[in-house]
Amino acid sequence: MRKARYSALHLWCPSRPCVGGVVPRSVAALAAVAVATAGCASMRGGVEGDFGRAALQIGSAAASSRLSLTMFADGRNTVAATDTALGDMLEEVDQAASSTADRAVESSDQAHLRAEVLQWAEIVLDDIVRGRDIVAGIGPATELPALATALGEAGNRLQALGEELEGAG
Repeated sequence: MRKARYSALHLWCPSRPCVGGVVPRSVAALAAVAVATAGCASMRGGVEGDFGRAALQIGSAAASSRLSLTMFADGRNTVAATDTALGDMLEEVDQAASSTADRAVESSDQAHLRAEVLQWAEIVLDDIVRGRDIVAGIGPATELPALATALGEAGNRLQALGEELEGAG
């Protein structure tokens, strides 16, 4: 099966066809500059800032997983699409957890923050894996609303933690 190729321009303006999956260079360059500029404006340095960004990434994955599971439970998404989305979110959480675990700390307070982010990563990973199991037919679908709610709450808490840590960095 061939994957459809979409560009940032196509997602922004779906009425404009994406010829062969190639975005004009000027649009791609503009998008790259916008992303880099936005990232620089909001990024804080230091260990706390790194942990804050990881918490935000994990929280975003939790919120996206909640949305995917809710849409699946409502019959608005297929098994394949939901499984793919949840798989992508597992990768996001794993990436954030790996960067957090690899980050050197300079104090016991930073070590505590790292442990907190890693604990949240484990919780979200477990919930996403459980969601994938249910979507695949392993476990009762009646658990999906509670699981989606738990992922949404985790996303909210991680958003708050991430913003707090980025501000401290």
